[in-house]
Amino acid sequence: MGRSHYLLGLLLLFICSFLWIASSLVKQPLSIAFTHGSCVCSADDNVTIASNASITPSNQSGLAIQDMKPISEPKIPSYLPISNSHGHHAQSSIPLKLWQKAGSLKINDDREKDIRSWLDVNPRLRHEILTDDSAEEYIHENFADYPDIIELYFSLPIPILKADFLRLLILYADGGIWSDLDVTCHQPIHTWIPAQYLNRTNVVVGLEFDGFQFTSWTFMAKPKTSHIVAAIKYVVDGLKASATQHNVTTAELNMTMIGSVVDVTGPQAMTVALLQNLQREMGVPFGRANITDINEPTLFQDVLVLPDAAFAAAQGGFPEGRGPYLVEHHYAGSWKNANGGETSS
Repeated sequence: MGRSHYLLGLLLLFICSFLWIASSLVKQPLSIAFTHGSCVCSADDNVTIASNASITPSNQSGLAIQDMKPISEPKIPSYLPISNSHGHHAQSSIPLKLWQKAGSLKINDDREKDIRSWLDVNPRLRHEILTDDSAEEYIHENFADYPDIIELYFSLPIPILKADFLRLLILYADGGIWSDLDVTCHQPIHTWIPAQYLNRTNVVVGLEFDGFQFTSWTFMAKPKTSHIVAAIKYVVDGLKASATQHNVTTAELNMTMIGSVVDVTGPQAMTVALLQNLQREMGVPFGRANITDINEPTLFQDVLVLPDAAFAAAQGGFPEGRGPYLVEHHYAGSWKNANGGETSS
């Protein structure tokens, strides 16, 4: 009898222990945490890892919460949204569309030939030439959510300042190729980017023959890149600084106050902005020394820099051995006057 009671007691103890363990497991389920592509879980769990999951990490995983560092967002000086914040881009290629802007005067025969060269060499090219009026309509349509940009653009009294600002705004909103009217195209656009860089290039710029700045008469980009945003912000800041310096509004600026258009809204401004943004995004020192003496297309992160012969061959007398001549700039310089460009009066 005593032996039976002893065995019954052991059985009851086993049952109670089993129930207690089962209850503990129900209250403490396996903890799984996702953090930007990493999975904290047991090795035999079948779990789909989501690269953008944002479930809060649990400290029951065996790792301290402070050790699970999230991927920090890039420090981009922008109030404009971008679509390549981590060097990737939803759009696979730069849009095959050429954007140009006509002044208030009639396009002459030489410029007509330059325009025709783009279409002859690129039969599938979409092409749009904006006028003063259609450019204003474009800004209204594409930047309705950004009244500061609209206000600044419409306030500018100098044609070249508007033209410089416009090209950046267009390539931000729509992407494609910008080229001034006084540029002849010699090579098909689809040959400009080497095959090995096609999927990684978001912006294409060419060096001038001084080797210290990018050309702004021709360049191209995918829409909404961080680099074009940086250039827009640089130009906005420069225009506002010029107005503040002379105690006037941007609507009262003149060519004397601006000083160097090249530095405030032109190629120098674009160059400085892109170099600064590349340094910021790559996290290493980056400047003019990195872009001089380039003899072949060179990719810096997602910005393809072409050697000086590509866009500025005429500037250097068409030298040999410095790559193909892609376009030829004729330096008509219609903006180089007291008005800063063509006026209807």
